[in-house]
Amino acid sequence: MRTSVAIIGAGPAGMFLSHLLAAEGIDAVVLERRDRPYVEGRVRAGVLEQVTTDLMRRLGLADRLDRGGLGRAGTQISLDGSLFRIDMAALTGRSDRMELRGCHPQRA
Repeated sequence: MRTSVAIIGAGPAGMFLSHLLAAEGIDAVVLERRDRPYVEGRVRAGVLEQVTTDLMRRLGLADRLDRGGLGRAGTQISLDGSLFRIDMAALTGRSDRMELRGCHPQRA
């Protein structure tokens, strides 16, 4: 069998692309130089945009995200060793206890 697309790297982008292509009926192969335990054990993609999580749900890829992902009503930025919190709930006038499309926020 021949495949139309080769994806280099089994990180979040490569694996996500392979699922997007499969959803459109396009065969692809993912090539990764590291072994499977390394790839599965490495922490990557710590922050996902809402459009990405919505697409993951549409593709049926969000089970683990929905079980263990944390929605946030804010974020923190580090500058010169100090952490600064940006409270998006307060800035937008929305409740800090708002539900973010399936994720339950917790204070950072």
